[in-house]
Amino acid sequence: MTEASPRPLTLRSYRFATAFTLGAVLLGSAVCATESGQACPTWPGCFPGQVTPDELHSAIEFTHRVVAFGSLVTLGWASWQGRHLSDRRLRWFPVVALVAAIASGAFGMMIVLFSLPLALGVLDVAAAQVALCLITWATVRLRRPGRTGRVGWLAWTATAAVIAMHLLGIVVAGSGSLVRCLGWPVWRIVATDGSPLLQWTRLALGLVAGVLLVLVVLRAWSQERLRVVAGALAAAWIIELLLGQLIVAQFTGEEARHLGLAGTYSMLAGLIVWLLALVASRADAVEPMSPVVHPYDHAGRGQAI
Repeated sequence: MTEASPRPLTLRSYRFATAFTLGAVLLGSAVCATESGQACPTWPGCFPGQVTPDELHSAIEFTHRVVAFGSLVTLGWASWQGRHLSDRRLRWFPVVALVAAIASGAFGMMIVLFSLPLALGVLDVAAAQVALCLITWATVRLRRPGRTGRVGWLAWTATAAVIAMHLLGIVVAGSGSLVRCLGWPVWRIVATDGSPLLQWTRLALGLVAGVLLVLVVLRAWSQERLRVVAGALAAAWIIELLLGQLIVAQFTGEEARHLGLAGTYSMLAGLIVWLLALVASRADAVEPMSPVVHPYDHAGRGQAI
């Protein structure tokens, strides 16, 4: 048995795109949790006549902008490098991820310069997470083709439930609420947030997502090549839940927001989304059998390997 390998530059471009997109999602979470979104009041520089930041909050926001721009560049690079791949999904997922990342970046700019309606705020976060899932899948399957089986579909279902839970948090969050940022429910109603019915719905969705996540970890653990990712996912989730209870007073407004703890909590939530997508992408992926046609060229110019 031999393997059909993509061209090294193509694989490298996909990996860079995944890394920068993940960084953009994690830093975006940190911006929200540390309330750094308005620390750089101009665009693209931080201040009128000054490009660079001058303190912690503006440094967080500015770093997020730089990494987000890097994700656009690398997603564009991956889209160009993958334009001749035989699998249409491998060709188009980076392109769709790029479009989603551009939309998310545009919404982010609007937040700084103007104001953003709730619906567009939800689309902003949704677009960033969809872009991350798409480029993650494409990167994994570029190297390891295969069909999505039961474990993969279970992991994708859990990913969708987690993302929906995060988006519902944006809908119910009150002004300045930490619930607006990526994070798991703290299993109580927050009085400063709106719509108790939707808050209870979010709690129920979090419970469903938690059950699905546990099932994903248990089933992924049975596959040796998924154990490391499954272990990382379980550890990240447990820490996230414990940290959420530790900072519960920061959700209710009874305690001032601790930037380090809040930022870590929200970034962990973004990491969990990526780890779920990674499990879903790796599950049931197999090495191609020989002979195969090189996946790079869809126009018939590939050679049997």
